[in-house]
Amino acid sequence: MAGPVMKDVKSLIQAGIDPKTGLPIKFTSVFQSEFKDNVKKVLRIVDEQDAVTRYVWSNLPDGLDGELIERILYYRGQGMFFCIKIEDEYNFFFLPYALSGEIDVYGRYTGVTPLPFNGVSGGDKKDKENKPWIVGLIRHPIHSIKIDEIDEKDIEMSCVLLHDYVKQMSQTIIPRQQLHEPILDAEAQLIPFMLTALQNQTGIKGLRVGSQDEYSNVLEFNKQVQKAALGGEKFIPVLGNIEFQELGEGNIGRPADFMQSLESLDNFRLGLYGIENGGLFQKKAHMLESEQAMASGGSTGLVYQQGLNARQKFCDIVNSIWDLGIWCESSENQVGDQNMDGVMEDESNAPISRNEDQGGETNE
Repeated sequence: MAGPVMKDVKSLIQAGIDPKTGLPIKFTSVFQSEFKDNVKKVLRIVDEQDAVTRYVWSNLPDGLDGELIERILYYRGQGMFFCIKIEDEYNFFFLPYALSGEIDVYGRYTGVTPLPFNGVSGGDKKDKENKPWIVGLIRHPIHSIKIDEIDEKDIEMSCVLLHDYVKQMSQTIIPRQQLHEPILDAEAQLIPFMLTALQNQTGIKGLRVGSQDEYSNVLEFNKQVQKAALGGEKFIPVLGNIEFQELGEGNIGRPADFMQSLESLDNFRLGLYGIENGGLFQKKAHMLESEQAMASGGSTGLVYQQGLNARQKFCDIVNSIWDLGIWCESSENQVGDQNMDGVMEDESNAPISRNEDQGGETNE
């Protein structure tokens, strides 16, 4: 019996060999693998768009916008807002961060250093993500609104941390991009499954081979299956002693069932953002208005509100230190027409007025 072997996967792929099957890559089912991967890319883009556009930021300083802040939160989970004084002018930044100091009795960081956000070329990706942007640059997080008088030291040495969602035991959270990856992978599989179910209903049969030589012939034959289905051909002639048999027993899943599962999974994904959706299970029959409200409600509103509260608290702390007047609001696509202009459209980075209940001061 042969001993353990470590395959050089990279060399096998370069030689045109599938490392999983040991067969030429051209015999691999390209339709199933590449199609599923491409569907997942599209779903990942949609997921990022949902995450980035669910809140609207206003009055951000030059160099920052709401999309950048939400992208950092989506891919890194948290970020720090701070400033650097350059030629008597304060320049503001929002970047990922790492611990650079002690931890207080509540487990909170007392010192952090900013990290680059995909902005350094060369080297290992993980090393770039964990390497400080400027060595020795340390800022001290402020966790509540400053009510004392602010001095020059507070302005230059302070920072405010923002997390995409509520923290657990750790002071860092898992980014949404990583959390949603298995959900997107499951969604991406359902569309090829649906197409496979449709293809199985065309009547094309599985084949049982009689020898190893016929095995490679059938692999080549498989590449013609979709062409045969689209051409209305039930059988394709193949040389060799081959018998026909059904692959699997029982009922074949209906294409509509796969798409309904996809819809339920996507509603689950939207619910994780607190975005209104149709619920995990939708009746196939007509739903009453009360049933629809219960299906699309649940705890999603609390999830969305928690994210908004965290962002607005962040804005209030920032404004108490630097008096910038930044603010974050719900997107009109989520909560309806808020400014009563008859248009469901957000005005990002536009000056806004806030009352005392919202926090902060009115910006002129």
